[in-house]
Amino acid sequence: MSFFDDIKYRSTAGKALSYSAVIFGGESVFIEGISRVVTVSKSKMEFSAGKKLITVHGEELEIDELETETVIVKGRIRSVGEE
Repeated sequence: MSFFDDIKYRSTAGKALSYSAVIFGGESVFIEGISRVVTVSKSKMEFSAGKKLITVHGEELEIDELETETVIVKGRIRSVGEE
């Protein structure tokens, strides 16, 4: 079980969640569980995670790493939310 899987399991009583997001000091965000990249710009990025849309707002955003189901976005992160 991955670190994030363990945290999700402990904090949600075993309920399935489609993604995890961790913001590091407002300078980067790690998102696990994405299925595709929807929108990429310097101020807004959107990622699909199942039926949810994860939106990252900020300034000077850029994709630092993109792997299977994971992404790291760097820049001045203002917010991360789902729609």
